[in-house]
Amino acid sequence: MSKTNILKKLNTKNISQFDIIQNNNKPKEISPHPHTTSLNLSQKTNIKEQPGIIEVYEENFIEQIKLLSSLLDEYNYIGMDTEFPGTVFHLENMTEDFYYKSLKINVDKLKLIQLGITLTNEKGEYPKNYPYHTWQFNFEFDKDTELYKDDSINLLKKCGIDFNKLKKKGIKHKIFAEYFMVSNLVLNPDVHWVSFQGSYDFGYLLKLLINSDLPETEDAFTDLLNTYFINYFDIRVIVKDNDNLKKGLNRLAEVLDVKREGQEHQAGSDSVVTIDVFFKLKKKGLISDKKFDEAKNILYGIGMGQDNDETINYTPIGNMNMKKKPEN
Repeated sequence: MSKTNILKKLNTKNISQFDIIQNNNKPKEISPHPHTTSLNLSQKTNIKEQPGIIEVYEENFIEQIKLLSSLLDEYNYIGMDTEFPGTVFHLENMTEDFYYKSLKINVDKLKLIQLGITLTNEKGEYPKNYPYHTWQFNFEFDKDTELYKDDSINLLKKCGIDFNKLKKKGIKHKIFAEYFMVSNLVLNPDVHWVSFQGSYDFGYLLKLLINSDLPETEDAFTDLLNTYFINYFDIRVIVKDNDNLKKGLNRLAEVLDVKREGQEHQAGSDSVVTIDVFFKLKKKGLISDKKFDEAKNILYGIGMGQDNDETINYTPIGNMNMKKKPEN
């Protein structure tokens, strides 16, 4: 589908005629999910309702990306989270850019499952007069053909993700990327992205946008990030020097009295918690404006976001879907 046709379908005042950066080269051929915490899968989990969060599948994707685009003039802060099939591949060589190389091999070979986007304005306020403020994009994913880590998929199932529905009605990655490119969510200097330990989140989105494997080097990866996303924050980087706040997302939300909407370990709910934690840190004055400025455009584990005081645990290949064998 051409960019012109996409713009005609979207037809919103927010869409600008910027040039699409496109890489048409074909793709070349650790730890658990960075956001997940332990959950006893033998116990039943009560799936929560998700008020304020709309489920987006192939059937309502164009309608909802159009609505999302139309709100960006006023609500240009984006809380973002993703769900993906775990961290399957392990690298033995502990080089300086080990975290990025591990991220790259996993993102290159695995597929995104969910993307959650929550909109607020610069004060952290949700869109007014709308029944929801969060879009949970559900992507096409077939467990019979895709690689995944069993523990990660079992956790996502336990938390309510319907893999049968993803297989039949999920958004195709290519279609999503085409519309996302012209939605004003990316390549827009007025939009601000907020994540928690967001290297994998941005990695998966970037892979979709460039239609290729991630760059070979950290520097090239960062250059692309700065081109597409322009303004982004990683809460893990923002709080790294504060021992009282140096915690996982759920624990940090508890400390800041941030209430969860919906089901944890689903991307929509986690994106709400992410943006609410970000603005709570600002409003409570727990982090100085200078720290926020210093943390801008730095992701945990990447470049200046490497934390030498922490040990990042990686697990070797194992316990993954072997119906599809990895390419050499």
